[in-house]
Amino acid sequence: MTDPEFTDPRKSHSGPDPDTLARRAEELRREVAARVEDQRRRLYADAPRKSVGAGPRMRLVLLSAFVIVMLAWAGRNSGGPLGLQAAFTPASDGVSFAGRRTFEAQGDAVTLVPGDVVGARDGRGASLVLGDGRLELEPGARAAVASLMPPRARLLGGTVRASGRIRVVSAHGILDLEGEAELRLDQSGLAVGVRAGEATVVSPDGSRTLAAGESALFQ
Repeated sequence: MTDPEFTDPRKSHSGPDPDTLARRAEELRREVAARVEDQRRRLYADAPRKSVGAGPRMRLVLLSAFVIVMLAWAGRNSGGPLGLQAAFTPASDGVSFAGRRTFEAQGDAVTLVPGDVVGARDGRGASLVLGDGRLELEPGARAAVASLMPPRARLLGGTVRASGRIRVVSAHGILDLEGEAELRLDQSGLAVGVRAGEATVVSPDGSRTLAAGESALFQ
């Protein structure tokens, strides 16, 4: 049976193509322009006999439009909102994968989008960098980019070494880490062992903070 995560590299892709991103950005700019024009008409209608200079309300509308357009531009040119990126580095040996792309040796890091699943089939050295955090995947581990803003990774199974500042979502709890920890997700639950710093895990049983040297199993 063919594993759906491992597809023919000739069918791989690197996410949305530039033309699609350009169309989305243009549609967003048009929508913003239409909203600004609608707000301008409403402001003028509310005070037809007053000066129509750029008052506080108009400046707020224009500022909001500027922020939206800048977010669209940043997403098109940097792979994520305000330059935030998710990137995957293939394993140094063996087979690893990111989305529909498979790798048989270590290479340059590739940019990911929310929803991309990454993992290492039998190689070591594969890693997922998301914002200020990193997940180093052991053979057999799988994770996904849950979102870029806020940055969140989803652990789907196996063992990973997490470091930095990162939020990891799993079927047994949500972990917020500042430091270093080993995470293992299997049929028994989510095992967390903190090596440095601290981690807070919110599970169905409540919230628990682990310091360096502590470990726990969340079911």
